[in-house]
Amino acid sequence: MMIMTGLTAISPDTTAHRALLLLEQAGWRRIATGDWSWVLIDTSGACAARVTPFDPAYRMYAEACLNGPAVRWLPHVTGIIPLRREGYIVVMERLWPANSSVASAFCAALGIPCDSGYVVGSGQPFDWADDADLTNVRALVLRLIAEGAHRFKFWGGSDIRPANVLVDARGQLKLVDPIFLRGQAIVEALRGGRRDLLTDFCRGQLEDFLTIPFFAADGVSDELRRHLAFLYE
Repeated sequence: MMIMTGLTAISPDTTAHRALLLLEQAGWRRIATGDWSWVLIDTSGACAARVTPFDPAYRMYAEACLNGPAVRWLPHVTGIIPLRREGYIVVMERLWPANSSVASAFCAALGIPCDSGYVVGSGQPFDWADDADLTNVRALVLRLIAEGAHRFKFWGGSDIRPANVLVDARGQLKLVDPIFLRGQAIVEALRGGRRDLLTDFCRGQLEDFLTIPFFAADGVSDELRRHLAFLYE
């Protein structure tokens, strides 16, 4: 089955890197590159696509946003397009950086400690009392944190920090990437030959992990691919 995204037909056996190329050929423009994904916008500038070869944590969150009730603090996700193995494209509204002080206040109001090593300040004062949507977001994130801890040995937990709070075209805050998998722990397990710690993933998933943008700038992935090949000899 072919799934149309803009002018490009993307099938479920397409790699993330091929999907990225096809989107760009169809007029989508890359606006950001993170550790795990690339973000593009369509020709209208209103729709965004987050393309990744491998990121189970963000998929959990995107599926919750797609399938759950509308909450004003959550990004509007319109679809998730499967790619080869665990790769996927999240199609969503375009978002922009938020005011850092307001974003800090939002993170503080959620009241969920950040597990990724960032210290979140209090930000400017803001009245969040009796906000049902905020309560719903808190419950959702806590549920996903618990689910991830149950599913993955290398689960990270909360990544709620100002950089992961954006705004939509109307200036509404959106929490975009609140949970994470510990990628560095996967790297260390590969280097240490600890196949026993990598049983949450098959060889193909680990191969795709080594193609996320984080590894594009140097030769580290070549070294890790050798370790991976050795583990599966």
